[in-house]
Parts: sequence; C-alpha cells; structure tokens
Amino acid sequence: MRETRFVLAVLALVHLAVCSYLPILGEAGPGEVVVVDLNMDIDAGAVELVRRATSYIGSRPGEVRALVIVINTDGGWIYAMERIIEALVDCPVETVAFVPRGGRCFSAGAYIFMACHTTAMAPGSAIGSCMPVDAMGNPAGQKEVNAMAARMRSLAEANGRNATAAEAMVLENADFTAEEALGLGLCDLIASSLGDLLAKLGLSGATLTVFKPDGYIRFLSTISNPLVQSLLLWAAVWLILADIFHPTFVMSVVALALLAIALWGAGVIHTHPLAILLVVLGFLLTLVELKKPGIGLEFLGVVLVALGILFAYQVEPFMSIGGAGIAVLVVALAGGAILGYYFYAMRKALKKRPRLHEPERLVGAVGIAKTDIEPGKPGVVLIESEEWTAVSNEFIPSGSRIRIIRVRGLTLEVEKEEG
Repeated sequence: MRETRFVLAVLALVHLAVCSYLPILGEAGPGEVVVVDLNMDIDAGAVELVRRATSYIGSRPGEVRALVIVINTDGGWIYAMERIIEALVDCPVETVAFVPRGGRCFSAGAYIFMACHTTAMAPGSAIGSCMPVDAMGNPAGQKEVNAMAARMRSLAEANGRNATAAEAMVLENADFTAEEALGLGLCDLIASSLGDLLAKLGLSGATLTVFKPDGYIRFLSTISNPLVQSLLLWAAVWLILADIFHPTFVMSVVALALLAIALWGAGVIHTHPLAILLVVLGFLLTLVELKKPGIGLEFLGVVLVALGILFAYQVEPFMSIGGAGIAVLVVALAGGAILGYYFYAMRKALKKRPRLHEPERLVGAVGIAKTDIEPGKPGVVLIESEEWTAVSNEFIPSGSRIRIIRVRGLTLEVEKEEG
C-alpha cells in the first residue's frame, strides 16, 4: 500500500512538472496558432509584421491559442525591439519564441526571445551576442551596457529564466547553443521543427495562420535604415539641382518623392532629430557653395552629412555601419562632390557665354545708321545684323558709323563714330 502511494505521488509530481513545463497545454481543443516568420532584421518592417499578427489575434478573441515568433536574426534597432516587446507583453494569448534549425537569435532578437512566455530552440541554432555597440561596431559605453543588461535581466526574471546567464549575453557577449541554453534555463524546450514544437505544446492539430514579410514590409525595412534615408535626401538635393540646370520638371517631382520617402523612413524608426538636422545642414551648405562658389563650404557639407549618419547609428546600441555601408556612403559623397564640381564648372561656362537677348551687351558696339537720327527724333541703326531703335543728342545722317553709349530698355542711345 505504501509503495502504491509512493508511485501515485511520483506520477502526480511528474504531471505537475509537465503542466508547468508546457504552459500552453489545456483542456480546450487545438484551435488556431498564429505564426510570425521573423527571418529579418529587427526594424520597422518587423514591427509592422508583429503588429499585423497581434491585431489579427485581437480581432478573434478566444479562437487563437498561441502566437509563435520564429526568430532568425542578427539584430536590429532598439526602438523596433521595444515596440515588438510591448506588443508581446500586451498580446492576449501565450507567446512562444522559436529559433529554427541553423537559426540565429542575436542582439535585439535575443531580447524578443526572452520576452516570450515560452522559449524553444532547434538543434544547431544559437542565441546571444547582446552587448551594445557604437556606430563602428566597438563596445558601447558602460552606461549603455549596464542599461541593456538590466533590461535583459528583467525580461528573464519576469518569465522565470536564468537571469545570470541572460545577463552574460550582454555583459560578456556570450553565445549559447540550443543544448547549452536549455541546460542554463534560458530556453524551455528543444524542438527539431515547428511541427515538433507544436506537438510538444499539445497544439499539433491547430490551424496555422502564418504572417510573412511582403513587399510593404520589405519597403519599411529598407527606408528605416538611416544610411538609406540620408542617401535618399542626398539624391533628392542633386536631382533638384540638376533640374535647375536642365529644367525638365520630372526630376523635381522625383526629388520630392525621394524626400518624402526619406522623411517617412525617419518617422517610422524615430531617427534622432539631430541626425536629420546635421544631414540637412550639410545639404544646405552644399547649395550655398554652388550659389557662391569658392568659399569651400562643400567640404564642410560632406562632413556634416557623414556625421549625421554616424550619429543616427550612434544612438542605436545594436546597429553599426558595416564595410558595405561605409563603401556606399563614400561612393555617394564622392559622387556628390564630383557632381557639385560639374555644376560649378557648368555655371562658370554659362557666365562666359554671350547673352544674346540682353541689349546691355551692345554697349560699346559699332554699327551703321539706317536712317537720319535727330535730337528728339528716334531713328534706326543696324548692329550685328539686327535693327534697333536709336536716339542721339546730335544729328547723325543716314549711312554714318555710330557707337552705342547707353541702353534704355529696348532703345539704344548712340553717338557718331569719328574716323
């Protein structure tokens, strides 16, 4: 009898452990599971993707059993990360983070992972590398590191996970495999696939509604990058300048569209206003230099644009400008400088060209009187194969050589040319 009670007690403990280990299991049927394919940078596009999923869940109360975030990312923007975490906290159903086979859950992605009620990883996946960095990829200041470590620790503690190991991903830039994360209490279970995960959660028969990135999501992801925003602004300025020198109207329309997209991108990711101000000031200095060449402001303008882009990255602790980004920036700024010189040279050349429709250019020119010219009575003169109305303070007979001394509107004041 005592052995039977012992066996029953052990079974009860096992049942209790299983129930707590699989928090989504319940008496209800499989229902519906919403899956978000977060195989992308954590940016404005990722925010919109998660927002769509949580909005869908909110519109179907009682029908959706769980929200599964499939994470495969190297990181992203802190503003986007916080927006996604807020959406997960407010989500009315159980949230599950899953890193698929071969997947990466680094930087901002690890914070999202830790914010979910249940976490799972597939063999061959990894999590970690959450230390904040500066614009060039170097470790950020101690203040930023400590702040993000506290953020990670709070997320781990809120969901009953190993806060020390979670904090190590920030303070020491530690990385863990799926098996190591399970052993340290960072993830709750290992699943070989999404289907295996749902089976272990008791949801294998659930209807899946999958949210994947579409064209609009990718568009938001692209324009939320400060480098892209700055290059769009840069291109808009040069198109406007090109339209000034070669009027087509089309280029100005395209420039305004690029300007609108750049400002839209700055808004969706909340780019720091100072970064935008520096970029705009750089453009204005370039315009001043083209208006009054020789001051040397174009160099300062290029520097301000570069500083604005660097500052935009500086306030984002998980993003840095990689080698490709730096190369694109250098090419764009160099191209702008070359284009600026081209416009400057064109402006000087245009100034040297004779202005055929400006009568003032005729002052000092010599011509022939076609009619008699008397004081107070205008006549006609021939200048450079063109006939003009002319007046004089002296009598000039027809056929005499004349010299233009002044222009009044479209009337020439002339005098008789001696010799």
